[in-house]
Amino acid sequence: MTVRAALAQGLDSAAGLGRQVRGTARKLTLQPLAPYSAAAIRIGLGGLYLIHLLRESVRADHLWGPGSPFTADLFDQTLKSRGWDGAFSWWYSLLVTDSALVFWAWYGLAVVVSALLMLGWRTRATAVLFWFLVVAFYIRGSMANSGWALLSLLFANYLVFVASGRYWSLDARRRARKAQQGTSSASKFVFWGAETEELRRRLVTVLHNGGMAMIALQVMVIYGSAAMYKIQGESWRNGTALYYSMMYDDFSTFPELSAWIVSHGTFAALMAYVTVFSQMLFPALVFNRRLKYCILVIMLATHIGVGVLMALPMFSAITIVGDLVFLPTTFWLAATRLVRTARAAPAEKREAPAVPSPREPADAEVGSSA
Repeated sequence: MTVRAALAQGLDSAAGLGRQVRGTARKLTLQPLAPYSAAAIRIGLGGLYLIHLLRESVRADHLWGPGSPFTADLFDQTLKSRGWDGAFSWWYSLLVTDSALVFWAWYGLAVVVSALLMLGWRTRATAVLFWFLVVAFYIRGSMANSGWALLSLLFANYLVFVASGRYWSLDARRRARKAQQGTSSASKFVFWGAETEELRRRLVTVLHNGGMAMIALQVMVIYGSAAMYKIQGESWRNGTALYYSMMYDDFSTFPELSAWIVSHGTFAALMAYVTVFSQMLFPALVFNRRLKYCILVIMLATHIGVGVLMALPMFSAITIVGDLVFLPTTFWLAATRLVRTARAAPAEKREAPAVPSPREPADAEVGSSA
């Protein structure tokens, strides 16, 4: 190959790469990524936080309210020591009050906002208000937060930028009704021209894709860092980590079942190795079309096991919600068709008229001729 031919081939390759980059950039500004997964994450996050608030309502006063041992003076000292006593100190100290009425008013608002986010009512504004309240609750309960609280805070941050109300929401239902009636809010209120509207639509798409990318990145960082920490420990390398964790009283939901699992040393060691390697290889395998569902099923089984056997249901549930970001639109469409088919089958059986058997008309004819 001559130098001229090599240069021509290199220029062709560079031009092809440039076209591919421009096509990908154009796609990211025109096509929202995984809109059904965004709706599922919205439903999961809002529903889980609603369950969390309702479950903790009997001790909410001691966790976040006036009866908390984390008094207002200690809270102020904590803010100053962490350098949070700046412009947003009013936000962080939103729940620091001696009035039970004020605290329960904020608590009731958080319950309502969580329910509205799950249902998808005015999703944009509700997502911002939800994030505002989640941050306030997280800072107020900083002395008793867990991994579940941290993940809910992170996902709430990213959900602000995501267009999560396009499907499976009250907003989507309202838009569908307006479309059937031949009316739309855009035709009634026009504040800008077509060019500005196109720019706004592309900006919304870019923010949505960026938010979904951040959720995916956060999930991969969680699994990757967890695997790195595990392999540093001797108990994970020799396969005895699950034995010690399951025999710990504070993380034992069903002691008999945990004892039965750890009594089979080979099985417990295999589970430990599968946990480490699945978390370590997750960022690489989840983008493979053939292995995507295998690794997601393994992680689902791992989360269910942690939630059931180690008394960490909320942490397992929020990690499962995070994994939904990797499910493509084709999966959700297939699942939707499957659910519709399953729901339509019993209805068709109930509505189907009784059809006489082939023998009945012959019997009738014989009787009439007789």
